Amino acid sequence: MKIAVIGANSFSGRDFADLCHERGHEIIGISRSESRYPQAWHYVQLDLNTDLGPTIRGPGLFEMLNEWKPDCIVNFACQSEVGPSWDSPWEWFQTNTVALSRLAAWMVKKEQQAWLKRYLHVSSPEVYGSCEGLVVEDQRFHPSTPYACSQAAADM
Repeated sequence: MKIAVIGANSFSGRDFADLCHERGHEIIGISRSESRYPQAWHYVQLDLNTDLGPTIRGPGLFEMLNEWKPDCIVNFACQSEVGPSWDSPWEWFQTNTVALSRLAAWMVKKEQQAWLKRYLHVSSPEVYGSCEGLVVEDQRFHPSTPYACSQAAADM
């Protein structure tokens, strides 16, 4: 199976990509920062905010995915860190909500439906507010930070 892992340079994204590769899947990792680690799978540096279409470095994310045709796209990408989200919340909403909504709109186009079998969006427990006690998925969102609000908006 071909799997595109967006946010592959994140802690969880990296572990997920490595695990899938170890199990024999073909992996293409995508993240906005330079790769910090050597990996056995293909890695591309692209930013969801600026590189969805063609860039001066080459094809953008949409062209690359159309060429590679992964069976599955798993999205770990987000602007994280709760504290700094208070200083410039618009940056968190740009990445976590606006850029993601552009990706989602592209994925539902007819030409992608032929090859894309599954999309998995990885979120954060922050969308439920306090993580004290039992947190269940059917609980209403109660985000309390700009980061959590931007993630909850993306989830919806």
